[in-house]
Amino acid sequence: MSQQRNILNALLDLTEEKFREFCHVLTALDEQPRVRTSEVEGKSRVKITELLVSRFGQSGALSRTITTLKDIGCNNEAERLAAGASAAPAMEGHFVDRHQINLIKRVSNINPILDHLLTKKVLTQEQYDQVRVIRPTQEQMRLLFCGPLKAGGPRSKDELLSALEREEKYLMMDLRGTK
Repeated sequence: MSQQRNILNALLDLTEEKFREFCHVLTALDEQPRVRTSEVEGKSRVKITELLVSRFGQSGALSRTITTLKDIGCNNEAERLAAGASAAPAMEGHFVDRHQINLIKRVSNINPILDHLLTKKVLTQEQYDQVRVIRPTQEQMRLLFCGPLKAGGPRSKDELLSALEREEKYLMMDLRGTK
């Protein structure tokens, strides 16, 4: 199960009152990047989960959720979330790693993905330029996997996943088994 699904399940276990308290504490934290009250007001648990993952990446969202759950006294939920998260990587690994071969073979819209990785500082300008000149697309993806994604760890893979979700929607739906 993905970190995002684990976070959503933890939020679904909260009562409405505890969920409101979770959102309040989430916005009260001084840690960067900040979550503003207007970003959580009236939002569903699904939208809050998506906000957490988009703002902090998979692992950062998980950490922030566990901390916030503890802050509101939901220690059992925090422990379950932490236990589920530690079991998940051993069983599944990162989505990008599990689908590396298909991503290398099938990603076609590489330029906006590279642009995203550059703006998120997964790639340096030098790496960006190096990948851009290589042909074909499969070789570009191989270079990403053996260099910057390997070095950058889960956060860099989260950024690649974010770019793939936006630029390769149908490929991602196919890999996830959804239509």
